[in-house]
Parts: sequence; C-alpha cells; structure tokens
Amino acid sequence: MAGPRLGTSGLLMVLFCMASTSAMVQSPPQIVKQPPSDELLFQVAQRIDENDKPFIIECEAEGEPGPKYRWVKNGFDFLWQSYDDRISQQPGRGTLVITTPRDEDIGQYQCFASNEWGTATSNSVFVRKSDLNSFKDEPPMTVSAQEGSPFSLRCQPPDGWPKPSVYWMMQNSNGALRSINSSRMTVDPEGTLWFSNVTREDTSDDFVYACSATSLFRNEYKLGNKVYLDVIATGSAAAQNRHEPVSQYVSRKNAVAHRGKSIELWCVFGGTPLPQIRWTKEGAALPAGRTTYSSYGKTLIIKSVDSEDAGNYECEASNGVGLAKSYSISLQVLAAPYFTVEPEVYVGAEDEVAEFRCEANGSPSPEIKWIHNGKPLEEAAVNPRRKVFPNRIVIERLQKSDTGNYGCNATNSIGYVYKDVYLNVLALAPDIEDAPDDTATVDGLAVNLTCKVFGSPKPLVKWIRDGLELTGGRYRVMDSGDLEIRDVTFTDAGVYSCHATNKFGSANANGTLIVKERTVIRDGPEDYEVAAGQTATFRCNAVADSSLNMTIEWLHADQLIDFEQEPRFVQSQDSSLTITKTTELDTGDYTCRAKTILDMAEDKATLIVQDVPNRPRMVGIQCNNRDAAIEWTPSGDNRAPILTYTIQFNTSFTPDSWEVSFENVPATETRFKVEMSPWSNYTFRVIARNKIGPSLPSDHSSMCTTPPDVPNKNPDNVEGRGTSPTNLVVTWNPMPEIEHNGRNFHYRVYWRRDIPGEDWNIEMISDWRQSSILIPNQPTFKRYRIKVVAFNQVGEANVAAQEVTGYSGEDVPLEAPSNFTLNQIIDERSAILSWNPVNTDSVQGHFKGYKIETWTEKEGEIRAREMISNASKAFVNKFVPHTVNLVRVRVINSAYRGPASDILSFKTPEGRPGPVDYFEAAPLGSSAFYLIWKQPEEPNGNLRGYKIFYEKVEGTKIGPQIEREPPIRDPTQTRAKLAGLEPNTKYRLHIKAMTIAGEGDDYYIERSTRNGNAYPPDKPQFTWNQVTLDNGMPAIKVVWHPNVDGQPGSHFFVQFRRKGETIYIKSEDEFDENFIILRGLEPNQLYEICAVVVDGDYFTESDPEEVEMYADGPYIQGSSAVASTGWFIGMMLALALLLLVLVLVCIIKRNRGGKYAVHEREATHGRKDFNEDAGFHEYSQPVGSSRAPSKASLSSGAKMPPESEDNDSMAEYGEGEAEGMNEDGSFIGQYGKKRGDGSSAFATLV
Repeated sequence: MAGPRLGTSGLLMVLFCMASTSAMVQSPPQIVKQPPSDELLFQVAQRIDENDKPFIIECEAEGEPGPKYRWVKNGFDFLWQSYDDRISQQPGRGTLVITTPRDEDIGQYQCFASNEWGTATSNSVFVRKSDLNSFKDEPPMTVSAQEGSPFSLRCQPPDGWPKPSVYWMMQNSNGALRSINSSRMTVDPEGTLWFSNVTREDTSDDFVYACSATSLFRNEYKLGNKVYLDVIATGSAAAQNRHEPVSQYVSRKNAVAHRGKSIELWCVFGGTPLPQIRWTKEGAALPAGRTTYSSYGKTLIIKSVDSEDAGNYECEASNGVGLAKSYSISLQVLAAPYFTVEPEVYVGAEDEVAEFRCEANGSPSPEIKWIHNGKPLEEAAVNPRRKVFPNRIVIERLQKSDTGNYGCNATNSIGYVYKDVYLNVLALAPDIEDAPDDTATVDGLAVNLTCKVFGSPKPLVKWIRDGLELTGGRYRVMDSGDLEIRDVTFTDAGVYSCHATNKFGSANANGTLIVKERTVIRDGPEDYEVAAGQTATFRCNAVADSSLNMTIEWLHADQLIDFEQEPRFVQSQDSSLTITKTTELDTGDYTCRAKTILDMAEDKATLIVQDVPNRPRMVGIQCNNRDAAIEWTPSGDNRAPILTYTIQFNTSFTPDSWEVSFENVPATETRFKVEMSPWSNYTFRVIARNKIGPSLPSDHSSMCTTPPDVPNKNPDNVEGRGTSPTNLVVTWNPMPEIEHNGRNFHYRVYWRRDIPGEDWNIEMISDWRQSSILIPNQPTFKRYRIKVVAFNQVGEANVAAQEVTGYSGEDVPLEAPSNFTLNQIIDERSAILSWNPVNTDSVQGHFKGYKIETWTEKEGEIRAREMISNASKAFVNKFVPHTVNLVRVRVINSAYRGPASDILSFKTPEGRPGPVDYFEAAPLGSSAFYLIWKQPEEPNGNLRGYKIFYEKVEGTKIGPQIEREPPIRDPTQTRAKLAGLEPNTKYRLHIKAMTIAGEGDDYYIERSTRNGNAYPPDKPQFTWNQVTLDNGMPAIKVVWHPNVDGQPGSHFFVQFRRKGETIYIKSEDEFDENFIILRGLEPNQLYEICAVVVDGDYFTESDPEEVEMYADGPYIQGSSAVASTGWFIGMMLALALLLLVLVLVCIIKRNRGGKYAVHEREATHGRKDFNEDAGFHEYSQPVGSSRAPSKASLSSGAKMPPESEDNDSMAEYGEGEAEGMNEDGSFIGQYGKKRGDGSSAFATLV
C-alpha cells in the first residue's frame, strides 16, 4: 500500500506537465456518453394546459482536435437545425435537447463524432412515444357468483406503451379507492381477477370492483370495467362448501426469460379451502437464494435471470379435498449479446503491431461485425497490413495513416452490444508525466513509486538504486512505469531513480522512499455470544511507529460506529468497545481498525445476540373424543436454535391457569397429538424453548370438548396411620376436577383388619376436596388393609383400586434395653457398645432402631450427641477425647422413644489436637515473620507444644516443607519468630499443636515477606523474667514484643550495664528468636537493661529498666520512662507524702523500740536470709554468710499483653566450660569473678 506523496511543488509540476503534454497529443474521437442500446421514451403534451416534457438524446466524445458531431435518423442524416425552435445541441457536445416533443420525433437515432484522425460511432437507439389510452366509457355491470365456487372478473385494459400494469381495486360510492389484499384474490398479467373461492363478504353492496391500468413512466392510471358482484348463498354451512383445486390461470408450458431480466411464473388455482401452492424445480426443492414469491405463493419470481435458471418448474396445489393438482412449466433462458472480451484503445508507434480483440456470448450465439470510422469494415479502404479474423483485427507495421476508429458490434435476435475504440499511431520522445516523489510506507506492505511515462514508441522504463537496476524478486516495473516493491523492509529506504528511453530520447527522475514500522494489532477482538439485554465487550490492543499518530476506530457491518448517535455503544479509554443492553439488531461483525496516516490494521470478531424464540404461530387443531392433534409453525429462533416445544392446556375447570400437557416435544415436530380427559373443555397453546429460555406462548387454539366417561384412575398416595393410640386415619390425594370425567363425583373408602375372613367397612365421601377420614376406637398398632375408589355418574373407575397396608396409632415403648455394656474402647473418639434387645411387642409401633445418646459433664444431657443403630451392638464414634463420657441407649418407634437404659461412664484416651483457633504472621524486616496464634479449641489432651513448618510458594507451585527449629516445647507459648526467609517472597506457613498422641490438625496461611528496603523501627517493647540454669544459678530472659501494627524492625539485641556506669555491654544480635537469655549477671548488683531493634542500618532503643540481681533472683527498680509520665509524677508526690508520714511513724516506733517494716518489704522481693535479731535486717547480714539460690522467678512489669512465664531449663542453651565467655572465647573483663567470692559471677549472653 503506497503512502502519501511528500512535496507540494513536485505535484504541481507533474500536473502542469500532464496538461501540456495532453494538449499536444493528437488522437481520434472516443465516445464517453451515448444513448441506451434499446429504446428511449418520451411523452407528448396532450392538453393545452399541460406543460411540455423535454428529453435529451446523449452523445459526447473526447479527441484532439475536438470532434464534430452529426446525427442519423432512420438511416438518413438528421439536420436538427431545421427544428431549431424546439431542438438544440448542447455546446461542445453532440447531445440533442428536445424541448417540445412531437409525434414526428419517433425514430431510430445514431450519433457520429469525427475529427481529422477518425470517426467514433455511438449506440443506435429507438426513440418511442409513451402513451396510455382510456377504457371504454360504459356503466357498471352486475354479475353473480355461487358461494364457495371459484370465480373470475375479466378486464379489457386500454392500449398503451409501455404495456400498462393492470390491477383491480374497490371503489366506494364516494369515489374513494382501496386495494384488494386477500389470499383468495389474484390478478393475472392479463388483468383478470381470480377468486379462489367466493364468500358472502365478497358481495359489493356499497362499492364496485374496478379495473385499473397504470403507466409507471407517465405516472398515470385509468379506471374502467366496473362490476357489481352478487354472491348467491348456498344455504349450507361454510365447512360444507368444499371444492377440490381447479386451475384458473397458469403461465405457458414453454416460458422464455431473458438473461438479466426478471420473470414471473404463474400458478393460480381455485378451491375451498384455499389451495396451498408448492413449487419445485426438476422434482427437487428450489435453489436457495434464486427465487421469491408473491400473490401468497401463487407467483414464482426470478429477479435476475441467468442461464442456470433454465429448467422444468412444477407447482402443486392441494387443499385436502380430492387429489392434488400439478402443472409443469419449461423455462428457456435467452440472452442478448454481452462482451466476454472487449476491444481496448491502442496507442502505439510506427512499425509496431496493433491488435483489437472482441468476443461475446449470447443466446442465440451473436454475430460479430467490425466498424471502421463509422462504416462497415467491408466499405473501408483496403489495407494489406490489416488482417481480419472472426474475433480480432491485427494491423502490422503501423503507420501514421493507420490512425482511426474501430468498433465491434455483437448482434443476435434479442439485441446487440457495441463498443467503439481507436488506434492512435504516434512518434514522441519519453516524457515523465508523474515523477517519483518522497513516499513514506511501513514495513511488510507493498508500495508503488510513481513514474508515469508517455512516449511513442512506448518507452522502456528502468529503476535504479545505488547504481543497480531493480528487477525480479520483490521488484516489478508496471506497464505504466511505476515500480512496485512487495514486502517492504527497512533496508528498502533510500533514493530511487526512474529512467525512461525510446528511440527518440530519454528522461529520468528521482524519489525517496521512507520506511516506518507497520501498525500491528496485538490483541484483537474475539467472537462473542451474549443473551439479549446483557453487555458485550470487545477489546483491541494495537501498536504503531512511535513517530506516527495512531487512532482506533470500531466498525459494525463495515460501517463506522457513530458513538453520539448510539449511546449504548461506548469506546473506553483503553479503546475497548462496550455494547450495553444488547438487542438482536446488534448481531454482526465488529471490526477494530488501528489506523495511521500510512497504514492500518484490522481485526474482526462476530457478535451473536441470542434471544428467546419468537412466539410460535398456531396453525390449527383437530379434536377427537380422547385426543387432539395440534399443529403450529415456528416464527424464528433469534439465532439460538429451538431445542424443544412445550404444549400447555387449560380447561373450563381452571380457566386462569395453564398446565403442561407435553414437554420436550422435539424441535423437528410441528404437529403433535396429546391426550384429553373426558367431560372437559380444552384449549391449547405452544411455547418454543432455546438455550436462552422460553418464548412467549402462541395464541390459544380453538376449544375441544370431550364426552363424559367413568374415572380413569383412583386417588393416589393412599395411606393409613394413627394419630393417637386408639384411631386409624386414612388419607389420600384428592382428584382434581379434570380427573372426575363426569358429574356426581365421589370417593368410597374401604378398610378392614388384616385378618383372614374380616369384612370390608365402607364409607362414602361426597366432597371431592376431602382428603382424609378418621376411624376411632381402634386397638393400638394393628395392621389394616385399605383402598379408596373413585365413582361418578357413569360408574366406578375403570381400573382396580390398589390395596395398601396401614396401621392404627402407636404408643410409648414399654421396655428399656438391658445389660448395657462397654465392650471396647477403640480410640480417643470411638468405642464398641452392646445391650440386650427389647421384646418386639413392647415397642408398640414401627421399630425405628435404638437411639444412643452421649454427652460429657461439661456439656450436660441437653447437648447430647445422638446416633441410631438397628442392631443391639454399635460402633460409636461421637465421644470426646481425654474426657469422661456418659452414654445411654433407648428404643424408638415412629412416634415415641422408650425408657432409657442405665448410664455408662468412661474416660477416653488422649487424641491428636484440633487446629489452632487463630494463626497470623506479621513481617519482621524482609526475611522473618512474627507468628501469633491461639491454643486449639479442642486440645483433645494435654498440649505438649507446637510444630511450625513453612514452604515457599511460586505461582501455583509449592516448594518442600521445612520445619522451624527448635520446635515449641512450651504449650503456653503463643508467639514465635520465624527467620531466615527470602525477601519479597510468598510463603505458606503451617502450625500444628501436639499432644502425647501426636501432631494435630494442620492450620496454614499464606503471607509474603517484605522487600529489601529498611525502615526506622518503632520504639521496642519488651518484658523479662527469671529462668533457672541447670546449675541452679538465676538468669534473665528478655522477650521482645514487636509492634506488628507499625514498623517492628527485623531483629534485636540487648544492651545492659551496672547502674552508674556509662558503657553498655551489647549482646549478640538475635536473628532467629524473639528472646535473649542473659547469664552470669552478678548478684547484688543493680543493672540497667534495654532492648534495641534493628532494621538494616536503622536501630531504635527501648526505654531502660533497672533490675537488681540477688543471689536468689533479680529485683526490678522500675523503668525511667515511667517517671516521665504525668500520672507517675502525681503518684510520686503522693508516695513522698506517705513516706514522710511513715518516717514520722518509724521515729515514733523506734523511740518506742518497735521494728520498721523493711523486713516485709525485702521478703516481698524474695529475700529469705534474715536473722531474728532486732533492727534493720538489710544492714545486719553477717559477713561471709551464703545464700542458697532461690527457685522462684521474678518478672518485670508488662509493657505489652503479658507473655506466659517460661521456666526454661538452661540445659538447652549450653553450660560448662564456655560459661563466662563471649562467642570468640574472650573474657568479659569488667564482669569477671570477684576476688574472694566463691560463686561464679561471669556475665554471659545467650
């Protein structure tokens, strides 16, 4: 595809050169406008007050020098100048203008255009006068017709040209006209009005039948042959006036049609009922798409006849009376001549060879004649270099004198076809009329570089690029001189040179080709099926060269969508097309067109809007005594094929409701027989269904009435059961009125004990709506035989009533199961129980099994779990693990449960726990999670800890499962850190609780770690508590509580110092856990401890806490951060006042010899080494006295929700030779062993 030309100056120069060259090139005339080849109509004014109707006879030719025109009429020169008062010739043209037509203008006209180089000949046309005469002036006549019989009214239309079209109309007494539109009435081409059958409504009491002759050319009609029709009634019912089909009007046995024209084949039959016409060709169905019908199927129309339409056509008329009638028509197709090869203008140089070819078809076969300069070739001067063949003329060694016009005329009995061309012999040097210019295109397309060359002889054109001639392969030099490049690539960009040469000279010109990236639709629209009313969306994603502006357009049925006119159509910002509230008219092809100034790309998809079918059309119904045959026809499936039909009915019993008579009638059926009940009035309707849904129902049929009969059935679902221990209730389904089949419908209920020789008891129920009867004073739970029979006025139902077995009422079972035993405990939830069965008679009803009830003391009996067993031994799996379970058993019948057995009590063993009640994970930094969970609601035993697992998730793939080490051994712990993960990665995290029975149910979540970016952490919160080492020495466990709602950080460490010192001792960074163990802190020392949270290069310290270490444990001194709060200051002021009071009391007591309560204060902090001497004990400890380490743990005040206490054994953290060492094996000097102190006091960090 060639792109736009670049450069305005070059285009203007080319146009100027073309105009100059054309002005200098001499040529024979060539006809460009001419009259038609058959006839030309005109109209003559017939009244004085009527305006003239001018017409023209066209003739126009081109040539250099300009041609002169002459006309021939009826074989003689026509001097139109003699009629200059009403005939003129258009200036510069040969077209005749007749302003005042007269009868003498009729004739055969032909135009000749001549200059010094030749004479061109136009078509020969017959100019004919159009006319329409009037009917004979005569009064209306009256004719009579027999009701139900075929009949005709004949018309004698007036003469006219063209032959007038004849219709029949109804004219009221006031002169108003109305058309006849009835399937019973048909007007044949001769003007006869045919009645297939006459009805009383055809009587013309207040109107006349009038024949109308119409001239379409003249836009005029005439009325005549008016008739009053009198219909003679037969006195019989309309259904008794039946006549078999009779032929009224048919086309000729041998019909002729002309190719390209239309033809009508007629087959009009009369009869009562109206005959139906069926057309076939050669004994088979008519070819699809070639024919249409009119006159309610009586006329077969072929609009554009072709040779394939020839053959035998047959029409068959049938109306269900007598035998069907048929008629055969043989259609022959004739054709006026038409060119298969047309002669073409030839422009050449001397010494070349010129050839004119002319071939034509037609039926009959046409004869070809050649014309030279307006005369038959036989009358032309002899030219020995000119050779004439049947279908061509060859002129060798051309000379300038050979210039002239040649015409080809193909003629047969139907008509002719003519074409006039010329031979122009020139001697001109090459001239580039349209030079190449800067042209842009895109890769992958074809492009034409223009180089239109004129010269004689025809110049040889070559294209050069980079010094090389371009020929073959992707390059092709066109006859016009243009260069075509197929499958353009980016390497084709550059300068191209066009060189034109003949024996009189040469010419050349240059142009530049620019290649850009082509436009491509990456994701095109896809075919779419949608139900009517829903929304359809087509998507389209395209890319183009970055230097070009691309737009996306949407087309429907190859027409641009006007979004302003179609508000339901919306083009979104992403170029997608959305159609809301789709309708059937939206069905079709939708094209996405991505367009730039250089190219465009298109992709197409089809939208099919499917809707429920149109309502079927009810054709008729045939009523019989017990069934009806219903016939219908579909009215369109709305692009979703009809799957089934449903036939519905209603009756006079339920006139406002429609019920299904037959469902799922195959879509291929349009006639179906359905059954009807006696003594009913039925109407029917049909519903079509496709995959979208059901159609609206058809119109209802006419009514069918059935005679009475005995009932065809008895009541259904007859049952007998007691509602109390001493009665029997018989129930049944009432029979609707449609099943009564006659008047005085009633039931008779039969019942008796199921004992041999027992007689039937009978009860008559006259109300057909009644559905039960209660029979009192019956023994408890006895067997009965029962039946219910339907009766009406005609008699008993024609089928035997089915006897059923029933039972009188049930009562409470009398006996409880005995010897209720626990046979075996299977597992924590299951056990095998057994008992002795009860006596069958004690059940007092239908035995429904044994109900086992189990519960725990915590649940209570009201929440007992139940199961049913039909045997006296059962496997029960509803027990609660690791709990004392209670269980009992009782027998049940349909209405009551019996007394319970003894209650068994036993304890089930421990089981595996259920899933944890809650599990969540918050990211810590980019490589860890802080895990939080709750204990299982169903521990099913004593919890022993938790196991945590994790798996990497990549898309839909899950990596191997890895267990977190170490497992959680403390069953009270509900938080942990999972470290060592990859940043920005999704993980599946699992947790399982454990008991002695094993791992419990899995609970997992999926969470993603953060990216590698670091953020300043929030101020950390921590708690601490004492743990006891294996050697009995106390240590401090510091637990970090990350702020999961903010920036928690990634890991932490602990720093501590003795009170009063300035340098903190830093523990090792803890990456894997959320706690650190501080070992070896010296007794009797006051320490400041704080936690430091780290994230990348950021770290944040917590508020410090003071801890005083005693030999038997630490003593918390309080957090300095607390002192900064207002409430703390207030509290301190209150304490100071209280302290002042205490000092005063102390002084008073001391003066009295009393004791100050320091002993109790120290005791509350774990101090036990007091002597019993009077005085202040903290100052009275003997030198060198030893204190045994205390096992009690003290903990700091919680700054977070309290963590469960840990009494960890330090064996798992390691002791021995490494005690008092850093990780690199060096001593912590300032906290080495005290001189003279026998206890180990190295501070170690874990």
